[in-house]
Amino acid sequence: MPHLRFRGVSRETVKQLSKSLVDTLVPLAGSPAEHFTLEFIPAEFVHQGHVVPGYPLVEVFWFERPLDVQDKVAAAITQVLRALVGDELEIGVIFTYLNGRNYYENSAHFG
Repeated sequence: MPHLRFRGVSRETVKQLSKSLVDTLVPLAGSPAEHFTLEFIPAEFVHQGHVVPGYPLVEVFWFERPLDVQDKVAAAITQVLRALVGDELEIGVIFTYLNGRNYYENSAHFG
């Protein structure tokens, strides 16, 4: 069920990486491709009253996995994005763990 939210990149960039990134993450995350959701979220970055250039930020919502798996997934996301946005931008990846008893699909929870 990994759900990836992308900010600080264009819709076209998310569309462009959607297949290759999921194909890369499937064996790392241990989830089938159809369980992945990628979401493009338009965002403006603001600092001290001014709109400023942002940087790619990817939030990953998923059920907790071992740290070595998380490290590999973060590296894969960074590598795929880096190929599209270049070397000059920082790329942030944030993981949020979901608790199965708090996650419902069709009114049934996972825990």
